[in-house]
Amino acid sequence: MLSSLPSRGQSLAANPARIDLELFMQAAQDLYDPVDNPEGKFPLNVAENCPMIPIVKEKLDQILADSSIPEWTFQYTATTGHPEVREKVANFLSKHLCGVEVHPDHIGFSAGASAIIEVSSFVLADPGDVAVIPAPSYPMYTKDLGLKSGMERYDLQTHVELADHGIGGPVTTSMLDEALADIQSQGKTFRLLLLSSPDNPTGCVYSEARLRELASWCHDHEIHLVVNEIYGLSTINSGETAREKSFATIMAGMKSPFLHLWYALSKDFAMSGFRFGLVHSLNEDFLTGFSNANIPHMVSNLTQWLVGEMFSDEAFLEEYGALNRERLTRSYQVVTTALDRVGIPYIQAQGSLFVWADFSTFLEEDSDQGQEQLWMDIFHGSGVLLTPGAGFGHQKKGVFRLVHTAIPTDHLSVGMERMVSYLLERKNS
Repeated sequence: MLSSLPSRGQSLAANPARIDLELFMQAAQDLYDPVDNPEGKFPLNVAENCPMIPIVKEKLDQILADSSIPEWTFQYTATTGHPEVREKVANFLSKHLCGVEVHPDHIGFSAGASAIIEVSSFVLADPGDVAVIPAPSYPMYTKDLGLKSGMERYDLQTHVELADHGIGGPVTTSMLDEALADIQSQGKTFRLLLLSSPDNPTGCVYSEARLRELASWCHDHEIHLVVNEIYGLSTINSGETAREKSFATIMAGMKSPFLHLWYALSKDFAMSGFRFGLVHSLNEDFLTGFSNANIPHMVSNLTQWLVGEMFSDEAFLEEYGALNRERLTRSYQVVTTALDRVGIPYIQAQGSLFVWADFSTFLEEDSDQGQEQLWMDIFHGSGVLLTPGAGFGHQKKGVFRLVHTAIPTDHLSVGMERMVSYLLERKNS
C-alpha cells in the first residue's frame, strides 16, 4: 500500500527520534523496585535529575496551595515570555547562573531546551549552513538543529582516546581553523559553533580562558558561538576544578552580536516535563527574529507563573543548589566506584548528569555492530540500559553514556552491582 505521506513525512515516520527510545520505554515499564519488582530494569539513558524531583514538587505544591493563580495566565502574553516573569528569571540568572547582570529584554523563553535550539537555529542559519559541534556530543542536537532549519551538523573530532580529551575544554582555535577550511572546501558556510558546559556527555567544563579564545575567534570570523549551560548549576564536588564563570560574563564584556547562551530547567531543576527553556543574547535583531518565530513554541503561562514564584524565593534557591550538588556527587561516586572495580576508564566529570565511559575492552568486534551488540548484552545481562555511542559523533567504538541521576540513588547502587557482576563474569569467561 502506498503511503499517504510525502517523502518528508515518510522519513519521519520510518526513523525513530533516538535509537534507544524503544528500549527505554520497555525498561520504564519494568523498573526495578526492591519489593514489587526486584528483577526489574535500570534505565540510565535518559537525562533526568530524578533525586531532585521530590524537592521541586514540594515547592510547587506549596506555591499552588498558598497562592491564587493570576488572571494574566489565562490570556495571551509576550511571545518571549511574560514581562514580570522575565524580570524574575533575569534576576535568577544574574545571581545564580551567570554571575553578571542579565537584563529581562535580553532573554526569551521557549517550550524546553529542544524548542530553544530549534528556534535559535531557524533564526541564525539558512538551509545547508553548518553547525560545528565537538565530538562526542548530544545525539539529538542533529534533529533539534536541523529538522526545521535545515542546518547540518559537523562533528569536530577533538580526540579519540578518553585520556586525550584535554583540560579546560577539548576545542582549540587551530581545530576551528581546520574545520573552517574543510567546510569552505565543500562550498558550505560555517555558521555556528555549539559548546555545552558542563558538557553532555563528558561532564567537561570549559575554562574561562578557553571560552574567551573561542569567543574571540568566532567574533573575528563572524561565526555565531552558542554555549549551552543547561547543566550550569549541576556541578560535582569531585576535587576537580569546578565551573569558573558563566559564558554570560564573556558576553557582557565583549558585547558581540555573535555570542549567545542557552539554558533550561529540565536538568538543574528536574523539570523536564514542564518544558521551560530560555536564550540569552545581546543581539537585538536575533531576539526580534526569535520572538516572531517562537509563537508555536511559547511556554504555557501557568508554567511561567510557577517558575517566577519559585525563583522569587532566594532561600529556597540557595538551599536547593547545595542539595543538588550533594546528591549529584553521591550518585556520580556510585557509578565511578563501580567502573573502577571493573577497570573501565572514564572522563572525570566536573558537572552534568553523566559519566562517559570506555567499555571497548569488552567488544567482541571493533565496529558499529560490535558496539550495538555489547550495548544489548549489558542490558539483557544486567538490566542496565546505557546510551550507545552511536549518534554522539565520536570515532571510538565501545564508549557509552551513563546517566547517574536517572533513577533513585539506592536503586542505582543495585544496578551498578549487577552490571559489575555481569562484566566481571564476562571478563573472566
